[in-house]
Amino acid sequence: MLQPLGISAEAEAVYLVLAPIGNATSAELSELSSVPSDELERRLDELRKLGLATEVSRGTWRSLPLPDVANALKAQRLSELEMASLAAESLHSHLLAATQNQSDDIRIIVGREAMSAINKELCSKAQKEICMFDKPPYVDEREADEELLEEDAEEWKALDRGTQLRCVYHPGFDADRLKELTLFAAKGEKSRTAPVPMKLVIVDASVALIPSMRSYLPGHELRMSIVRHPLLVEALQWLFEAVWDTAVPIVASTYTENDPRRQMLLSLLMTGSTDQAIASNLGINVRSVRRWISELMDELGVTTRLQLGAAMVRAEYIRTQTSGMMGATASSRP
Repeated sequence: MLQPLGISAEAEAVYLVLAPIGNATSAELSELSSVPSDELERRLDELRKLGLATEVSRGTWRSLPLPDVANALKAQRLSELEMASLAAESLHSHLLAATQNQSDDIRIIVGREAMSAINKELCSKAQKEICMFDKPPYVDEREADEELLEEDAEEWKALDRGTQLRCVYHPGFDADRLKELTLFAAKGEKSRTAPVPMKLVIVDASVALIPSMRSYLPGHELRMSIVRHPLLVEALQWLFEAVWDTAVPIVASTYTENDPRRQMLLSLLMTGSTDQAIASNLGINVRSVRRWISELMDELGVTTRLQLGAAMVRAEYIRTQTSGMMGATASSRP
């Protein structure tokens, strides 16, 4: 009856004798079960290892509740199965990667270091444009420092080479990501925010990197697909452009320039951050955030957050166009 738990029929027979009486000596059990003492010791040892019996004192044994033991064994087996499943998935990924050669249209990259290396390699070769969907979690957590970016970030170096960089950031990024975003924007990155369906990097419209979101879950090994098939890359580029066209530009404030924190307020509003999140990021209280938002609404003549977002985008567009016209006029002078 208890064989599915891994208990032999002989050990089960001893347990069925011990369980009704609770405690018994080895001699008593040998007599009641008609099992020789040397054989009895082996069966009791099996019950002890399975958690069905314990030796309370030398030569005296007590049975333990079967439901508790069964539940503990069930939990142990489920844990072992989960570990085996993860190990099998990891092995399958490695075998899949090993069976594909470097010229395949789709390759699987396994592991954090390999993913980081291939991303740097492809971005370092970009000549025209890098398009990205940015969404947590991340393979590498790097500090938002200009010197470190110049040294370590291939996307930053690509901007130095004149390569265009366009990125759509998923709403709700934290303060560190906002700081890095601001540095990239000042460097020349064109950035917008919108809900993005996945993580994605497209280099020169010819190769795409697609990290597996599921592989970022605890216990999983990070994986990424490298796509070179022209039709698939074209479809991914189309997806990027569709999201880009509907995304909201992340703008630096041209208002309230007396306080840098108020300049950051606009970008945080664009991400859909709550008042509490904005207050935490800017190091102020929620009341100040709401007062600043109210002042912006008054300046732009709107009454809702939705209208405020649209007005900020419209005002930034007008400012950009005006600056361009003034620059053109100045350059035409002798």
